[in-house]
Amino acid sequence: MRKFPSALFMERKFRILIIFFFLGFSLTILSHCSKQSDIILSQYQESLALAKDSNRKLIVVFGADWCPDCNALDGIFKEPEPKALLSQNFLVFKVDVGRFDKNLSLNDTLGNPIQNGIPALVVIDPSGKILTSTKGGEFSNASKMTKEQVLEYLHRL
Repeated sequence: MRKFPSALFMERKFRILIIFFFLGFSLTILSHCSKQSDIILSQYQESLALAKDSNRKLIVVFGADWCPDCNALDGIFKEPEPKALLSQNFLVFKVDVGRFDKNLSLNDTLGNPIQNGIPALVVIDPSGKILTSTKGGEFSNASKMTKEQVLEYLHRL
């Protein structure tokens, strides 16, 4: 079946319109992701500066609200003894990784600590040097950990 020139013109116009639509949509998504990365990196830099000013270590905790182990560790951190130790010696900066699709730029910046599960911790001294990272998934079973085990880890820092 032969198409008329006006039909070909309309078909080409439609294709171009679709291409521009998808291109615009893609750029909007990339722009949003970039802004989100900028925000978390900016918040990280602010936390690092606060840790330096208060001469405390910064603990970056990568986790997610759907993660039972993350919630368990958060609960332990809120208990009186760990809470007192943390507030005296550390500044805690929580990073939501969603379903391993959010705030990954900071994860990459800090050496991919979430590679073996969350929660993952990165401990940074007041000068900005990484002291330790739980890249091996040391806290990925936090729901089975005791307060004493977490305190032992914190005391070693």
